[in-house]
Formats: sequence, C-alpha cells, structure tokens
Amino acid sequence: MNKLYIIALTGLLVQSVSAQKLDRSKLPKPGPAPAVAFSDPVSFKLPNGITVFVVENHKLPKVTASFIIDAGPRTEGAKAGVLDIMGSMLGEGTATQTKVQFDEAVDQIGANVRVSSSGGSATALTRYFEPAFLLMADALRNPEFPQASFEKLKSQALTGIKSNARNPSAISKRIVPALSYGVSHPMGEFATEKTVTSITLDDVKMAYQNNITPSRGFITFVGDIKPDAAKVLTMKAFGNWKGTQLTLPKLALVSKPSKTEIDVVDMPNAVQSEITVTNLVDLPLSSPDYHAVLLANQILGGGADAKLFRNLREKHGFTYGAYSSTGSGRFQAAFTANAAVRNEKVDSAVVEFLHEIKIMRTEKVSEQLLQSAKNLYNGSFALGLEDPARTAGFARNIVLNNLPKDFYLNYLKKINAVTAEDVLRVSQKYFGLDDTRIIIVGKKDVYLTGLSKLGYQVNLFDTYAVPVNTK
Repeated sequence: MNKLYIIALTGLLVQSVSAQKLDRSKLPKPGPAPAVAFSDPVSFKLPNGITVFVVENHKLPKVTASFIIDAGPRTEGAKAGVLDIMGSMLGEGTATQTKVQFDEAVDQIGANVRVSSSGGSATALTRYFEPAFLLMADALRNPEFPQASFEKLKSQALTGIKSNARNPSAISKRIVPALSYGVSHPMGEFATEKTVTSITLDDVKMAYQNNITPSRGFITFVGDIKPDAAKVLTMKAFGNWKGTQLTLPKLALVSKPSKTEIDVVDMPNAVQSEITVTNLVDLPLSSPDYHAVLLANQILGGGADAKLFRNLREKHGFTYGAYSSTGSGRFQAAFTANAAVRNEKVDSAVVEFLHEIKIMRTEKVSEQLLQSAKNLYNGSFALGLEDPARTAGFARNIVLNNLPKDFYLNYLKKINAVTAEDVLRVSQKYFGLDDTRIIIVGKKDVYLTGLSKLGYQVNLFDTYAVPVNTK
C-alpha cells in the first residue's frame, strides 16, 4: 500500500514540475496539417461532348445530379436581362406538360428539380431519382415558352428593377462592376427598364438556342447510384441531344485607373453608404500566387477575426461588418473590400480601409496571424471533404482550369508552405492602393466635403454609371 502511495505521489510531483515549466504566454506550436485523401470520381463523356462525373455514396437512399453549362461570361448588350428571363421560362412548362402538370409530377415523387440559364439540378430518393432526372432533362431540352408566362416574368423583372431603384445595396452591386469593367463588358453590363422592355419572346427563344446546349456541359451525380446506371440514365436523357457549339469568350484585360479615384453615386434616401474599395486582378487557380492570396485575403478581411472587421467595427464602430474578397479563375476578377457605413463616417471609414490595405502592402504579418489563417483553411478544407459532392467539384475544376491532377491533393501542403514574405509580396501585387477605385453609394451631401479633403479625384455618377456633369 505504501509503495502505491509513493508511486502516485511521485507522479503528481512530476506533473507539477512539468506544469511549472510551461510558458503559457506563448501559443503552442501548431500540429501537422490534416492528411488529405480522397478518391477521384468515375468520369466519362457522352458522344455529344457532355462530361459526366459520378461520386458514389450509398449511406443514404438519395441521389443529386447537377448539369452545368460552361459558357463563360456572356454579353447581352441591348437585351440585357434576357438570359435571366430565359432561365425562368425553362420552368414554365414543356412541350408535353404545362407548368402545373410539371410541378405536380415533381411534387408527387418528393423531388427537387431546378433549371436556369446555366443548367439545372435534380434531387430525389433513389427509387424516384430517374423520373426526377428525366423531368430536369425535359425542362432543359423541350421548353414550351408560353406567351403568358413570358409576359408575367418580364413584368416581374421590371418590377424588381423599379423596387431596387432606391436600394443603395442593390445599386452598389451593379455600379461596382460597371465602373470597374465598363458597361459594355459582359462582367459590367446590367439590365435596365429600357433593355428589359425591349425583350421579346423571340429574343428569349434565340437566347435559348444559343446558350442551352450539350456543348461544354458537365453532369455530376452524387449519392446512391452506380456509374453504369448513371451512364445508362444520361444516355437516355441527353444522349441524342444536339445544340450550338460553344467556345469560351476571349476577353481583353481591362486597365486599372492610372491613380486612385473616388467614384460617388448619390442616393439621397440612404441611411448608410455602401463603400467598396476595388481593383481588378488576374489570378488563375494555376498561379503560384494563388494560395498566398487566399491567406492574405483571410488576414485582411476574411471574417470577424480579420483586420478590417476589427478596425472598422470593433475599434471605430463605423459598421456592422467589413470584409474583403479576392476573385480568381480563368477570367479577370476583382479584389474588393467593402462595408455599409453610417453616412457621417464615410470619409473616416475610407481612410481606415486604405490604412489597413497599406499595412498589408508594407509590413509582414505576424506568424500568429499567418498560422491562424492557415489553421482555418486546414480545418475547413478537411471538414469540406465530408461532403461527397466536393470531390466532384474538384474534378470539374481541374478540367475547367487545366490544373494538375494532384492540385487538391497538394492544396493544404501549399497553404502551409506560404510564408509571411509571400503574403507581403502578393498583397503588394493584388491589393491596390495607388491605382484603385473607391466607389461609394450613399447620401453624398453628408460626406462629399470630407472626401474632397483626402486628396483623391472625386467623380460623380448616376445610378446607371453615367458621369454627372457638376458644372
């Protein structure tokens, strides 16, 4: 008994000494990144060019399929808004079923079927999945385009435009890309009352012929289905489908402003102003900068723990939240930092936005901040792999972006290899400071005088991105 007591006492003393040696003022060293392992989906091509991915998951008797048409940015010009109306028209009945009959057929099997101008999806229990998938195919391949439905949807589109005319957030969402890319660019154009009013049913039918096609199509199956069964079903639904051959548009890069400017859109009814600091970036997923940019953006404005949020909300109380994002992909995208701010604090908020961006461009981030961002990506990436649809998305991204096959297998390895020097370098390259746009939508009479004192050129635009002559 005494022997056991001595052993127990010795153990307690050892633990006490070890605890005394711990330096609790320092964060513990991070553990290794999660090991990533997943299987590639089965893939095959239909004779008409549709690429199919199948991810088996038999835990539940349920299947989801999605069909995506990779058309890239599409220019609508004087008929801006026609693609949205066309996409909605696909759900208004087919050549063999009215809208009511179609919706009843979906409801009877407890399915979820959606179609749009970029594809469609179908989800159902395994025993009802085939009819659900065939309903999606019918809507995409054989739309009826009834005149009454067209008039209804066109009226709804016009009502939506009118209702957003006094909404600063909605105006900002169309003004920011319009000023960044230009209103004639497919990424910058937007629907207006004039363009939607001019749309006819024949325009909708033409848009369908030019855009809904098996060309550059991708179908993904996820769930309780075997690859052989998926192949039989896709051949039955889409095997003999023919359509317009699509090619990705080749878009010239849009230049940045020669020096930073402030672009103001007056909204006299606005209680808050929408501030967006933005510049265009060219960041394909294959870029060696890609993973470093992800971490740099996370540190700057990726969430409630990031610099912008801590500054503009927690320190100054200008806004409920301030965030940033950095686009990437095959086409020119945008870096944006944005917040909805009290009108009387707009000029002060602009100063703080630029201050935080300048710090990212001139000072190395701490190892603690960098590691926290890495930990977030390590955890979220590993957690995301629990969704079987994720691996199908990986496979599609690899094809679309011409990435190496091990791109996602090495994803966390590359995230964890990023250094503070890398973050500084990409911040200087992608987060604009001297050649950026500061776009503000709000009640200009409250803040225009303060903005004018910041030393930047101030330009006025109306809600359609047309310059306002102040003379």
